[in-house]
Amino acid sequence: MADDSMYYVITADIIGSRKIDRVADLAERGLTPLNAKYGNAMVASFALYRGDEIQGVLDESVDIVRFVRHFRFLLRPLNLRLGVGWGNITTGLSREYAWQMDGNAFHLSRQALDSLKSSRAPATCFAGQTGNVWELVNVFYSLLDALQNQWSDKQWQAVHAAETEGTLKRAAQLLGISPQNVSKRCRAASWKTVSEAERYIQSVIRGGLLRG
Repeated sequence: MADDSMYYVITADIIGSRKIDRVADLAERGLTPLNAKYGNAMVASFALYRGDEIQGVLDESVDIVRFVRHFRFLLRPLNLRLGVGWGNITTGLSREYAWQMDGNAFHLSRQALDSLKSSRAPATCFAGQTGNVWELVNVFYSLLDALQNQWSDKQWQAVHAAETEGTLKRAAQLLGISPQNVSKRCRAASWKTVSEAERYIQSVIRGGLLRG
């Protein structure tokens, strides 16, 4: 059945999937904690389909900017092109998987992903049914993606630990390194700047959608 709600559909393309051994196992290893972490916001859990694509549906109340970063972190070492569509779902809302549903959110997600097909590096594109914020959001993401694509695995881990644990001391205990090293890796990743940019992008999205 359809309703008046709006949703985020994310379609992710795994870059170079044919050259990756056991790509399905790697994807599942990341999708399991992702689905557990965001289960309350999921309309359809994220799953691998077509062999090299991942798709799922989120409630529009989710912090989509933070979700995108967590998605990339948990799916490492897979590199992803992400098409994010914001719109309605007209059929299949009671179904288990995203590909059993349909609506403008899916078409917009595919449109956003198709715009990235020429990118050989991980990239993100948004497209929305209404609102005038998406062009601005995509400009910010072109910069954010370029920066995060330079992060080392240790920097990704430090950023995630610092965010989830709340303090450098707890992050250091989790990673088995000193707080000074956590701080050093976060600074090298420009984490303070990235986190401020993420908060701003999310506020732009929420403000733009509320204004319609």
